[in-house]
Amino acid sequence: MKLKLLAVAVAAAITTPAAFAESSSTVKAGKGITVKTGDTSLNIGGRIQLDADWFDGDAFSKGNVSGSDSEVRRARLFAKGKIGSDWEAKIRADFKEDGSTKVDEAWVKFKGWNFADLTIGTHKANFGLETQTSSKDITAIERTMSSNAFAIGNKKGIALGKANKDYTWGLGLYDLGEEGGNIATGFTGRFTFSPINTKEEVFHIGAGFAKQRLAGDVFKNADQRLEVHTADEKVGSGSITGQSFTGYNLEVAYSAGPFHTQAEYFDGEVDNGANDTSIEGYYAQFGYIITGESRPYSGGKFKRVSPKGKGGAWEVFGRYSQYEPGQDEATAFTLGLNYYANNAIRVGVNYIMGDLEEGGVDKDGNSIAVRLQYVF
Repeated sequence: MKLKLLAVAVAAAITTPAAFAESSSTVKAGKGITVKTGDTSLNIGGRIQLDADWFDGDAFSKGNVSGSDSEVRRARLFAKGKIGSDWEAKIRADFKEDGSTKVDEAWVKFKGWNFADLTIGTHKANFGLETQTSSKDITAIERTMSSNAFAIGNKKGIALGKANKDYTWGLGLYDLGEEGGNIATGFTGRFTFSPINTKEEVFHIGAGFAKQRLAGDVFKNADQRLEVHTADEKVGSGSITGQSFTGYNLEVAYSAGPFHTQAEYFDGEVDNGANDTSIEGYYAQFGYIITGESRPYSGGKFKRVSPKGKGGAWEVFGRYSQYEPGQDEATAFTLGLNYYANNAIRVGVNYIMGDLEEGGVDKDGNSIAVRLQYVF
């Protein structure tokens, strides 16, 4: 039903007599279709990510047995509109394999102030470099354990922020659920600065802060898979109880021509009024684009590689990730190869070596993950 309503709304927007009489449209690979009428525009697009994973060892599979799985990791459709230079809005539907549909973005943005843009509605909370980078643009198939644990994600809220060529800042207040008949609120802040920002070279630094009132007195993000989404083993002995969570991060990135690298450090604490639980982690990642392209950067985050030649672009990368929820600890080392056939099609292959210590028990394992991505 939600898909039908979205389709009807899109059709109504682009099939009015005025639109037929005065509008122009463009279609670009990886950027959807854009229809413009005067100072009004509508962009429609989406993504499909198809994954297959093979894993062996008790760091990925309960019972220390070999396993494999496949899934439609993401299937999304969005419509984004603009009126003049001051107003912007977006709605995005996320379709699940079980047939359910979730509207994970629905916001309106006012851009008429010089000092800040105002966003109201369901949108991604501004925290973390890897989290802010779209899932279609990240280098690895999955984000790191620490990024996922500290992220608030897409929530209803209100945010102020601004981005230009050299810096970004953002503050947000979010509804994280119900707590004793009241809203469990979350607050985030992020600032980034790029003292070097040219087409050939980028140096990026940033910091973030997040404060969450925990709905149900449970920090649900504590348990994390070792960066293979279909694996059934997780690090963490269960959700951590507490009244609130406070987290910080530091981020740094550098790119020069085809070489790029980035790293983040996370530190946080679940407050349960007696014995607080510490959560921390970090990752470091490097990559090299064999065919010579550069990874684009704007607005405090990176975009995916855009091939220059008809043969596409090839990229190799490595990443080391560590995550410690309470007394448990996990590491994941990933080696990967990406092929960007064009601006819409990408194939990624990751080899992940995982190791975790949980309750005094050591576990390890290996996994191969493959993704076919189509952005339209």
